Amino acid sequence: MSMIAAGIVSLLAVTGGLPDVMWQGDPDPASTAWAAGMGNCGFLEASALGALANPSMLGLADAGLRVDLSGGAVYASEKRTRRVYDSFGSSIGEAEYAFNTGLRFFPAGAAVSVSRALGFPESFSAAVGWTVPATFGYGYERIVRDNAYVETGRETLEITGMRNELAASVAFSPSDAVTFGMGGGIVTGSRNVEWRTVWVDPTVADVVSVRDETMSGAFFRGAVLVVPQERVFVSAGIEYPTPLSVSPVETGDPVTWSTLSDADYDLDQPLRATVGARYVPGNRLMSVFAGELYWSGDGSLEFEGQSLGLSNAWGLRAGVENTLPGGPVARFGFGYDRSPISSELDRMTFTAGMGFHAGSWALDAAMGFTPDRWRQTMIPGLPSFVSGDSLQVEETSTRVTLSLSRAFDV
Repeated sequence: MSMIAAGIVSLLAVTGGLPDVMWQGDPDPASTAWAAGMGNCGFLEASALGALANPSMLGLADAGLRVDLSGGAVYASEKRTRRVYDSFGSSIGEAEYAFNTGLRFFPAGAAVSVSRALGFPESFSAAVGWTVPATFGYGYERIVRDNAYVETGRETLEITGMRNELAASVAFSPSDAVTFGMGGGIVTGSRNVEWRTVWVDPTVADVVSVRDETMSGAFFRGAVLVVPQERVFVSAGIEYPTPLSVSPVETGDPVTWSTLSDADYDLDQPLRATVGARYVPGNRLMSVFAGELYWSGDGSLEFEGQSLGLSNAWGLRAGVENTLPGGPVARFGFGYDRSPISSELDRMTFTAGMGFHAGSWALDAAMGFTPDRWRQTMIPGLPSFVSGDSLQVEETSTRVTLSLSRAFDV
Protein backbone atom coordinates (compact mmCIF):
# COMPACT_ATOMS: atom_id res chain seq x y z
CA MET A 1 0.00 0.00 0.00
CA SER A 2 1.39 3.43 -0.96
CA MET A 3 2.03 6.21 1.57
CA ILE A 4 -0.93 8.18 0.18
CA ALA A 5 -3.29 5.22 0.56
CA ALA A 6 -1.91 4.44 4.03
CA GLY A 7 -2.52 8.04 5.11
CA ILE A 8 -6.10 8.05 3.83
CA VAL A 9 -6.89 4.64 5.31
CA SER A 10 -5.27 5.51 8.64
CA LEU A 11 -7.32 8.71 8.98
CA LEU A 12 -10.58 6.94 8.20
CA ALA A 13 -9.78 4.01 10.47
CA VAL A 14 -9.11 6.40 13.38
CA THR A 15 -12.30 8.38 12.85
CA GLY A 16 -14.56 5.39 12.33
CA GLY A 17 -15.98 2.79 10.01
CA LEU A 18 -14.42 0.36 7.59
CA PRO A 19 -11.88 2.32 5.53
CA ASP A 20 -13.07 1.33 2.05
CA VAL A 21 -16.72 1.83 2.96
CA MET A 22 -16.29 5.31 4.42
CA TRP A 23 -14.10 6.46 1.55
CA GLN A 24 -16.23 5.29 -1.38
CA GLY A 25 -19.53 5.11 0.49
CA ASP A 26 -21.51 2.14 1.73
CA PRO A 27 -22.42 0.37 -1.52
CA ASP A 28 -25.92 -0.95 -2.13
CA PRO A 29 -25.72 -3.49 -4.97
CA ALA A 30 -29.42 -4.29 -4.59
CA SER A 31 -31.70 -1.46 -5.70
CA THR A 32 -34.86 -3.55 -5.11
CA ALA A 33 -36.10 -6.05 -2.54
CA TRP A 34 -36.07 -8.82 -5.16
CA ALA A 35 -32.33 -8.46 -5.61
CA ALA A 36 -31.77 -7.90 -1.87
CA GLY A 37 -33.47 -11.20 -1.09
CA MET A 38 -31.48 -13.04 -3.77
CA GLY A 39 -28.07 -12.38 -2.24
CA ASN A 40 -27.85 -8.90 -3.84
CA CYS A 41 -27.99 -10.27 -7.40
CA GLY A 42 -28.99 -6.85 -8.74
CA PHE A 43 -27.33 -7.50 -12.12
CA LEU A 44 -29.92 -10.14 -12.99
CA GLU A 45 -33.21 -8.43 -12.20
CA ALA A 46 -35.78 -8.01 -14.98
CA SER A 47 -37.38 -4.81 -13.69
CA ALA A 48 -37.27 -1.11 -14.45
CA LEU A 49 -34.68 -0.50 -11.70
CA GLY A 50 -32.75 -3.63 -12.66
CA ALA A 51 -32.51 -2.43 -16.27
CA LEU A 52 -30.61 0.69 -15.16
CA ALA A 53 -27.77 -1.48 -13.80
CA ASN A 54 -27.95 -4.04 -16.63
CA PRO A 55 -29.61 -2.64 -19.79
CA SER A 56 -29.76 -6.07 -21.46
CA MET A 57 -32.28 -7.30 -18.84
CA LEU A 58 -34.87 -5.28 -20.74
CA GLY A 59 -34.92 -8.30 -23.04
CA LEU A 60 -36.82 -10.17 -20.31
CA ALA A 61 -39.26 -7.34 -19.56
CA ASP A 62 -42.98 -8.00 -19.98
CA ALA A 63 -44.80 -5.99 -22.61
CA GLY A 64 -46.19 -2.69 -21.38
CA LEU A 65 -45.19 -0.01 -18.90
CA ARG A 66 -43.67 -0.78 -15.48
CA VAL A 67 -43.02 1.53 -12.52
CA ASP A 68 -40.70 0.63 -9.61
CA LEU A 69 -40.19 2.33 -6.23
CA SER A 70 -37.74 1.11 -3.59
CA GLY A 71 -36.28 2.11 -0.23
CA GLY A 72 -35.44 0.79 3.20
CA ALA A 73 -33.62 1.13 6.50
CA VAL A 74 -30.31 0.01 8.03
CA TYR A 75 -29.64 -0.74 11.69
CA ALA A 76 -25.92 -0.79 12.44
CA SER A 77 -23.98 -1.57 15.61
CA GLU A 78 -20.27 -1.21 16.24
CA LYS A 79 -18.08 -2.26 19.16
CA ARG A 80 -14.46 -1.19 19.46
CA THR A 81 -12.07 -2.87 21.89
CA ARG A 82 -8.41 -2.45 22.80
CA ARG A 83 -6.00 -4.75 24.56
CA VAL A 84 -5.45 -3.99 28.24
CA TYR A 85 -2.03 -4.46 29.87
CA ASP A 86 -0.96 -4.77 33.49
CA SER A 87 1.92 -2.88 35.12
CA PHE A 88 4.34 -5.53 33.88
CA GLY A 89 3.32 -5.03 30.22
CA SER A 90 1.40 -8.29 29.90
CA SER A 91 -1.95 -8.35 28.11
CA ILE A 92 -4.82 -9.17 30.47
CA GLY A 93 -7.70 -9.02 27.98
CA GLU A 94 -9.81 -6.70 25.89
CA ALA A 95 -11.53 -3.53 27.12
CA GLU A 96 -14.45 -1.90 25.36
CA TYR A 97 -13.29 1.34 23.76
CA ALA A 98 -16.59 2.51 22.26
CA PHE A 99 -20.01 1.07 21.43
CA ASN A 100 -22.40 2.73 18.98
CA THR A 101 -25.71 1.84 17.37
CA GLY A 102 -27.88 3.70 14.89
CA LEU A 103 -30.89 3.43 12.58
CA ARG A 104 -31.09 5.29 9.30
CA PHE A 105 -33.49 5.25 6.36
CA PHE A 106 -32.42 5.37 2.73
CA PRO A 107 -34.08 5.73 -0.69
CA ALA A 108 -33.03 3.08 -3.19
CA GLY A 109 -34.54 4.46 -6.37
CA ALA A 110 -37.45 4.94 -8.76
CA ALA A 111 -37.65 3.95 -12.42
CA VAL A 112 -39.98 3.47 -15.38
CA SER A 113 -39.53 0.98 -18.22
CA VAL A 114 -41.43 0.44 -21.45
CA SER A 115 -41.34 -2.57 -23.75
CA ARG A 116 -43.39 -3.24 -26.88
CA ALA A 117 -45.75 -0.37 -25.99
CA LEU A 118 -46.32 3.35 -26.59
CA GLY A 119 -45.33 2.96 -30.22
CA PHE A 120 -41.97 1.30 -29.46
CA PRO A 121 -40.84 -1.24 -32.07
CA GLU A 122 -41.11 -4.88 -31.04
CA SER A 123 -37.35 -5.24 -30.75
CA PHE A 124 -36.68 -2.06 -28.72
CA SER A 125 -37.23 -1.27 -25.04
CA ALA A 126 -36.06 1.46 -22.67
CA ALA A 127 -35.88 2.50 -19.02
CA VAL A 128 -35.19 5.74 -17.19
CA GLY A 129 -34.88 6.51 -13.50
CA TRP A 130 -32.96 7.49 -10.40
CA THR A 131 -30.97 5.21 -8.09
CA VAL A 132 -28.78 5.56 -4.98
CA PRO A 133 -25.81 3.19 -5.46
CA ALA A 134 -24.01 4.27 -2.27
CA THR A 135 -24.73 6.19 0.91
CA PHE A 136 -22.54 7.94 3.47
CA GLY A 137 -24.12 7.26 6.83
CA TYR A 138 -22.12 6.77 10.00
CA GLY A 139 -22.30 8.00 13.59
CA TYR A 140 -19.57 7.49 16.19
CA GLU A 141 -19.17 8.67 19.78
CA ARG A 142 -16.75 7.79 22.54
CA ILE A 143 -15.86 9.09 25.99
CA VAL A 144 -12.23 10.15 26.32
CA ARG A 145 -10.75 9.06 29.66
CA ASP A 146 -7.37 9.43 31.32
CA ASN A 147 -5.33 6.61 32.90
CA ALA A 148 -7.53 6.78 36.02
CA TYR A 149 -10.66 6.29 33.85
CA VAL A 150 -11.86 9.83 34.59
CA GLU A 151 -13.80 11.42 31.76
CA THR A 152 -11.81 14.22 30.13
CA GLY A 153 -13.87 14.78 27.00
CA ARG A 154 -16.14 13.39 24.29
CA GLU A 155 -15.30 12.66 20.69
CA THR A 156 -18.03 12.43 18.02
CA LEU A 157 -18.03 11.82 14.29
CA GLU A 158 -21.02 12.24 11.99
CA ILE A 159 -20.93 11.37 8.28
CA THR A 160 -23.99 11.90 6.07
CA GLY A 161 -24.74 12.11 2.36
CA MET A 162 -25.33 9.87 -0.65
CA ARG A 163 -24.50 9.37 -4.30
CA ASN A 164 -27.27 9.68 -6.87
CA GLU A 165 -27.43 8.30 -10.39
CA LEU A 166 -29.77 9.72 -13.02
CA ALA A 167 -29.70 6.96 -15.62
CA ALA A 168 -31.27 5.76 -18.84
CA SER A 169 -31.01 2.42 -20.67
CA VAL A 170 -32.04 1.12 -24.07
CA ALA A 171 -32.04 -2.42 -25.43
CA PHE A 172 -32.29 -4.06 -28.84
CA SER A 173 -33.46 -7.68 -29.22
CA PRO A 174 -32.88 -8.91 -32.78
CA SER A 175 -34.22 -12.33 -31.69
CA ASP A 176 -35.49 -14.16 -28.61
CA ALA A 177 -32.00 -15.57 -28.10
CA VAL A 178 -30.00 -12.35 -27.70
CA THR A 179 -30.42 -8.79 -26.42
CA PHE A 180 -27.92 -5.95 -26.59
CA GLY A 181 -28.20 -3.11 -24.10
CA MET A 182 -26.45 0.15 -23.36
CA GLY A 183 -26.97 2.95 -20.90
CA GLY A 184 -25.43 5.81 -19.04
CA GLY A 185 -26.10 8.83 -16.93
CA ILE A 186 -24.76 11.38 -14.52
CA VAL A 187 -23.69 11.15 -10.88
CA THR A 188 -24.46 13.78 -8.26
CA GLY A 189 -24.17 13.70 -4.52
CA SER A 190 -22.72 15.02 -1.32
CA ARG A 191 -20.65 13.87 1.63
CA ASN A 192 -20.68 15.79 4.92
CA VAL A 193 -18.18 15.03 7.69
CA GLU A 194 -18.11 16.62 11.15
CA TRP A 195 -15.60 15.55 13.79
CA ARG A 196 -15.85 17.18 17.24
CA THR A 197 -13.80 16.82 20.40
CA VAL A 198 -15.31 18.59 23.41
CA TRP A 199 -13.11 18.75 26.52
CA VAL A 200 -14.32 18.85 30.13
CA ASP A 201 -11.58 21.32 31.05
CA PRO A 202 -12.86 24.75 29.95
CA THR A 203 -9.31 26.01 29.50
CA VAL A 204 -8.68 23.49 26.71
CA ALA A 205 -10.03 24.55 23.31
CA ASP A 206 -12.59 22.27 21.71
CA VAL A 207 -11.82 20.95 18.23
CA VAL A 208 -14.30 21.01 15.35
CA SER A 209 -13.31 19.74 11.90
CA VAL A 210 -15.92 20.07 9.17
CA ARG A 211 -15.79 18.92 5.57
CA ASP A 212 -18.83 19.31 3.30
CA GLU A 213 -18.36 18.14 -0.28
CA THR A 214 -20.34 17.91 -3.47
CA MET A 215 -19.49 15.39 -6.16
CA SER A 216 -20.34 14.93 -9.81
CA GLY A 217 -19.43 12.56 -12.61
CA ALA A 218 -20.78 10.30 -15.33
CA PHE A 219 -20.88 6.62 -16.24
CA PHE A 220 -21.48 4.36 -19.23
CA ARG A 221 -22.73 0.76 -19.27
CA GLY A 222 -22.99 -1.95 -21.88
CA ALA A 223 -24.33 -5.50 -21.59
CA VAL A 224 -25.51 -8.50 -23.57
CA LEU A 225 -28.10 -11.14 -22.67
CA VAL A 226 -27.96 -14.59 -24.26
CA VAL A 227 -30.67 -17.25 -23.98
CA PRO A 228 -29.03 -20.53 -25.06
CA GLN A 229 -32.20 -22.44 -24.20
CA GLU A 230 -35.58 -21.42 -22.81
CA ARG A 231 -34.69 -22.03 -19.15
CA VAL A 232 -31.18 -20.53 -19.06
CA PHE A 233 -30.35 -16.83 -19.23
CA VAL A 234 -26.73 -15.59 -19.27
CA SER A 235 -25.69 -11.94 -19.16
CA ALA A 236 -22.35 -10.10 -19.17
CA GLY A 237 -21.71 -6.39 -18.86
CA ILE A 238 -19.16 -3.68 -18.22
CA GLU A 239 -19.39 -0.34 -16.44
CA TYR A 240 -17.02 2.54 -17.16
CA PRO A 241 -17.30 5.49 -14.71
CA THR A 242 -15.52 8.80 -15.11
CA PRO A 243 -13.59 10.17 -12.09
CA LEU A 244 -15.76 11.91 -9.52
CA SER A 245 -15.11 15.63 -9.32
CA VAL A 246 -15.25 16.53 -5.62
CA SER A 247 -15.53 20.13 -4.40
CA PRO A 248 -15.64 21.52 -0.83
CA VAL A 249 -18.59 23.65 0.28
CA GLU A 250 -18.32 26.48 2.80
CA THR A 251 -20.60 25.61 5.73
CA GLY A 252 -20.64 28.90 7.60
CA ASP A 253 -20.59 27.06 10.93
CA PRO A 254 -20.71 29.73 13.68
CA VAL A 255 -18.37 27.77 15.96
CA THR A 256 -14.63 27.60 15.49
CA TRP A 257 -13.94 25.06 12.81
CA SER A 258 -11.31 24.11 10.29
CA THR A 259 -11.79 22.38 6.97
CA LEU A 260 -9.90 19.17 6.37
CA SER A 261 -8.95 20.50 2.93
CA ASP A 262 -9.91 23.48 0.77
CA ALA A 263 -8.89 22.07 -2.61
CA ASP A 264 -10.98 20.40 -5.29
CA TYR A 265 -9.84 16.94 -6.30
CA ASP A 266 -10.76 14.08 -8.61
CA LEU A 267 -11.55 10.66 -7.15
CA ASP A 268 -10.88 7.76 -9.51
CA GLN A 269 -13.61 5.16 -9.94
CA PRO A 270 -12.85 1.56 -10.95
CA LEU A 271 -13.84 -0.17 -14.17
CA ARG A 272 -16.27 -2.98 -13.34
CA ALA A 273 -17.15 -6.17 -15.24
CA THR A 274 -19.97 -8.54 -14.26
CA VAL A 275 -21.25 -11.88 -15.53
CA GLY A 276 -24.31 -13.70 -14.24
CA ALA A 277 -26.86 -16.37 -15.04
CA ARG A 278 -30.43 -17.30 -14.17
CA TYR A 279 -31.80 -20.83 -14.34
CA VAL A 280 -35.50 -21.72 -14.23
CA PRO A 281 -35.80 -25.50 -13.80
CA GLY A 282 -39.54 -25.55 -14.43
CA ASN A 283 -40.52 -27.44 -11.27
CA ARG A 284 -43.81 -27.05 -9.39
CA LEU A 285 -42.22 -24.54 -6.98
CA MET A 286 -41.58 -22.25 -9.97
CA SER A 287 -37.99 -21.92 -8.76
CA VAL A 288 -35.45 -19.39 -10.00
CA PHE A 289 -31.72 -19.82 -9.35
CA ALA A 290 -29.44 -16.80 -9.86
CA GLY A 291 -25.72 -16.22 -9.50
CA GLU A 292 -23.26 -13.51 -10.52
CA LEU A 293 -19.56 -12.72 -10.33
CA TYR A 294 -18.03 -9.25 -10.60
CA TRP A 295 -14.50 -7.88 -10.94
CA SER A 296 -13.53 -4.31 -10.07
CA GLY A 297 -10.27 -2.72 -11.23
CA ASP A 298 -9.39 -0.90 -8.02
CA GLY A 299 -5.72 -1.74 -8.53
CA SER A 300 -5.44 0.95 -11.21
CA LEU A 301 -6.86 3.78 -9.07
CA GLU A 302 -4.70 6.85 -8.56
CA PHE A 303 -4.85 9.97 -6.43
CA GLU A 304 -3.06 13.10 -7.69
CA GLY A 305 -1.14 10.99 -10.21
CA GLN A 306 0.12 8.40 -7.75
CA SER A 307 -1.13 4.85 -7.34
CA LEU A 308 -3.21 4.16 -4.24
CA GLY A 309 -1.60 0.74 -3.92
CA LEU A 310 -4.92 -1.08 -3.81
CA SER A 311 -5.72 -4.54 -5.14
CA ASN A 312 -8.37 -5.44 -7.68
CA ALA A 313 -11.61 -6.38 -5.95
CA TRP A 314 -14.13 -9.08 -6.78
CA GLY A 315 -17.24 -10.67 -5.38
CA LEU A 316 -19.81 -13.36 -5.95
CA ARG A 317 -23.52 -13.57 -5.14
CA ALA A 318 -26.15 -16.28 -5.39
CA GLY A 319 -29.81 -16.67 -4.60
CA VAL A 320 -32.82 -18.93 -5.02
CA GLU A 321 -36.52 -18.13 -5.29
CA ASN A 322 -39.44 -20.53 -4.70
CA THR A 323 -43.21 -20.01 -4.91
CA LEU A 324 -44.95 -21.12 -1.71
CA PRO A 325 -48.45 -22.64 -1.52
CA GLY A 326 -50.98 -19.85 -1.79
CA GLY A 327 -48.86 -17.62 -3.97
CA PRO A 328 -46.21 -15.82 -1.84
CA VAL A 329 -42.62 -16.09 -3.04
CA ALA A 330 -39.70 -16.89 -0.70
CA ARG A 331 -36.08 -15.96 -1.46
CA PHE A 332 -32.71 -16.76 0.11
CA GLY A 333 -29.22 -15.66 -0.85
CA PHE A 334 -25.57 -15.15 0.02
CA GLY A 335 -22.91 -12.64 -1.04
CA TYR A 336 -19.14 -12.30 -0.62
CA ASP A 337 -17.11 -9.16 -1.42
CA ARG A 338 -13.31 -9.08 -1.54
CA SER A 339 -11.91 -5.79 -0.20
CA PRO A 340 -9.36 -3.88 -2.33
CA ILE A 341 -7.46 -2.93 0.85
CA SER A 342 -7.06 -6.14 2.83
CA SER A 343 -8.65 -9.56 3.27
CA GLU A 344 -9.34 -8.44 6.86
CA LEU A 345 -12.04 -6.20 5.40
CA ASP A 346 -13.78 -8.83 3.26
CA ARG A 347 -17.55 -8.86 3.75
CA MET A 348 -20.17 -11.62 3.80
CA THR A 349 -23.90 -10.99 3.53
CA PHE A 350 -26.80 -13.34 4.23
CA THR A 351 -30.21 -12.44 2.83
CA ALA A 352 -33.85 -13.57 2.82
CA GLY A 353 -37.02 -12.09 1.38
CA MET A 354 -40.62 -12.54 0.29
CA GLY A 355 -42.78 -11.30 -2.55
CA PHE A 356 -46.54 -10.79 -2.91
CA HIS A 357 -48.71 -10.10 -5.95
CA ALA A 358 -52.16 -8.56 -6.19
CA GLY A 359 -53.28 -8.12 -9.77
CA SER A 360 -50.86 -5.75 -11.50
CA TRP A 361 -49.27 -4.74 -8.17
CA ALA A 362 -46.22 -6.40 -6.61
CA LEU A 363 -44.79 -5.86 -3.12
CA ASP A 364 -41.41 -7.29 -2.13
CA ALA A 365 -39.56 -7.24 1.17
CA ALA A 366 -36.05 -8.43 2.04
CA MET A 367 -33.61 -8.48 4.92
CA GLY A 368 -29.82 -8.73 4.77
CA PHE A 369 -27.31 -9.27 7.57
CA THR A 370 -23.61 -8.37 7.23
CA PRO A 371 -21.10 -9.03 10.04
CA ASP A 372 -17.64 -7.44 9.96
CA ARG A 373 -14.61 -7.86 12.20
CA TRP A 374 -11.11 -6.51 11.65
CA ARG A 375 -8.02 -5.76 13.71
CA GLN A 376 -5.93 -2.71 13.00
CA THR A 377 -2.55 -4.44 13.11
CA MET A 378 -3.63 -7.06 10.56
CA ILE A 379 -4.04 -4.55 7.73
CA PRO A 380 -0.80 -4.01 5.73
CA GLY A 381 0.27 -0.39 5.71
CA LEU A 382 -1.97 0.51 8.64
CA PRO A 383 0.29 0.84 11.71
CA SER A 384 -0.81 0.52 15.32
CA PHE A 385 -1.52 3.99 16.64
CA VAL A 386 -0.35 3.09 20.15
CA SER A 387 2.83 1.06 20.47
CA GLY A 388 1.98 -2.54 21.31
CA ASP A 389 -1.75 -1.82 21.11
CA SER A 390 -4.33 -3.24 18.71
CA LEU A 391 -7.76 -1.80 17.97
CA GLN A 392 -10.41 -4.37 17.03
CA VAL A 393 -13.68 -3.32 15.39
CA GLU A 394 -16.76 -5.54 15.30
CA GLU A 395 -19.69 -4.31 13.22
CA THR A 396 -23.05 -5.72 12.23
CA SER A 397 -25.40 -4.25 9.66
CA THR A 398 -29.04 -5.32 9.29
CA ARG A 399 -30.73 -3.95 6.18
CA VAL A 400 -34.44 -4.05 5.36
CA THR A 401 -35.55 -3.22 1.80
CA LEU A 402 -39.09 -2.69 0.50
CA SER A 403 -40.11 -2.41 -3.14
CA LEU A 404 -43.41 -1.61 -4.82
CA SER A 405 -44.03 -2.04 -8.53
CA ARG A 406 -46.96 -1.93 -10.93
CA ALA A 407 -47.38 -3.00 -14.53
CA PHE A 408 -49.64 -1.12 -16.94
CA ASP A 409 -51.06 -2.44 -20.19
CA VAL A 410 -50.68 0.46 -22.63
